[in-house]
Amino acid sequence: MIRKIIALTILTCLLNTLSIFAQDSLITALAKNNQTTFTKDVNQLKGLGWDKIIEKAKGSSNVLIGEDHFTDEIPFFVSKIAEQIKFDNFFCEIDPFTAHIFEQKINTLSTDALKKYKADYGNTFSFYAFESEFNLLKQLVNGKTNIRGTDQILLVADRLICNELMQSTKNKRAKEIYESIRDQSKAHFSAFLKDQKKPFYLLTEDFGKKIDELTKLKLSSEENKIVAALKLTAEIYKSQNHHLRIQLMKNQLMADYNNWVGKKNLYKYGANHASKGESMLEIYDIGNLVNNVADSQFTNSLHIVIVGKSGMQASPFQGFPASKIDENEGFLRSLKPFFKLINGNEWQCFDMAPIRRAIENGKIKITDIKLLRIIKGFDLLVVIPEVTASQFPKS
Repeated sequence: MIRKIIALTILTCLLNTLSIFAQDSLITALAKNNQTTFTKDVNQLKGLGWDKIIEKAKGSSNVLIGEDHFTDEIPFFVSKIAEQIKFDNFFCEIDPFTAHIFEQKINTLSTDALKKYKADYGNTFSFYAFESEFNLLKQLVNGKTNIRGTDQILLVADRLICNELMQSTKNKRAKEIYESIRDQSKAHFSAFLKDQKKPFYLLTEDFGKKIDELTKLKLSSEENKIVAALKLTAEIYKSQNHHLRIQLMKNQLMADYNNWVGKKNLYKYGANHASKGESMLEIYDIGNLVNNVADSQFTNSLHIVIVGKSGMQASPFQGFPASKIDENEGFLRSLKPFFKLINGNEWQCFDMAPIRRAIENGKIKITDIKLLRIIKGFDLLVVIPEVTASQFPKS
C-alpha cells in the first residue's frame, strides 16, 4: 500500500512537472512570435521594439511603467519616452509634499544651490537620491511636467518635510517641534547607518508625542494636512499594513483627480503597483484604478513592466553594497518562459496581448499565479539583458 502511495506521488509530481514544461514551452513559442528588439546606442534607444513602445505610448492617455527599482537603465528608459512625448503630469512613488518640494527646488534654486541642497538632504529623497533618477525629475520639471506624488512619507523624509515647515509656520511652538524632529531624524538615521538595529526616529515614541502635540496647536490647513500624513505614515510603517498604504496611494490620486483626468499622464512605480488587474501582492493597486478611470473616460492606459535579467541593483542607502540580480528569485522567476528568448545585448519587448488572448480562449492554462497576473496586468514586457546599479551623486 505504501509503495503504491509513493508511486502515485512520484507520478503526480512528474505529471505536474511535465505540465509546467508544456505550459512554459507554449508561452515561449507565443512570446517569440510577439517579440521585438531594440538597442541602447550611446544616448538613444533604437529599433523596432522601441518604435512599438513609442507608438503605443502616444496612443494612450495614461502610460504606466512598472519597474524593478535601483538600476540606471530604467530611469534612462523613462527619460527617453519623455523626450518623445510631452506629458502633463508625472506620478511617482513618493509623497505629494516631497514631490512639491522637489519641483520647487528644481524650479527656483541655482545649479550650485541645488547641488548643495542635494548634498544636505539627498538621503531623504527615496529613489530620487540616485543621480539618474533625479536627472529624470529635472528633465520633467524643465519640460513643464507637473510632479505628483502618491505615497506615504519616506521613513527618513520627516527631516526633509519638517525643515520646510519650520520655515513657513506662523506658530512659534510648532517651529520648535519641527526643528526638533528635523534634527532628531538626522541623528537617528546616522545612528542607523552605523548600526541597523537602531530605530528610525519616525518609529520612536518621542516622534509620536511630538506629532500628538502638533495636532493640538493652531496651524495652517496645509500644516494640519502634513501632520496628519506624518501620523498616518508612522502607523503604516509600524503596522506594516500594506492595504492601508495602497488605500492612501489611491486616495491621494483621486484627491488630485481634476488635475489629471483627460490629461496625458506618465506613472513610474514598482511593478507591484502598476498592473491593470490584480497586483502580484494580491491587491487592486493604483494601476488598476488608473485603468478603470481611463476606461470610464473612453480612453485607455498602457501598462509596461520593465526588468533587468541580470546585473547589479543598488542599495537604497548610500555606502551599502549593491546586490546581484538573480533571475530565479522573486517575481523574476515567473518570467522564465520569456527569459529563455534573451540572447546577446539587445533589449527585448514582448507584446502580452496575444498571450492574454490564448489564455482567455483556453489554449494555455497557467498555474503560476504571478505569471498569470503579469500577463493579464501588463500590455508590454521589456527585458534588459544586463543592468547596472544606480549611483548616488559623487561628493
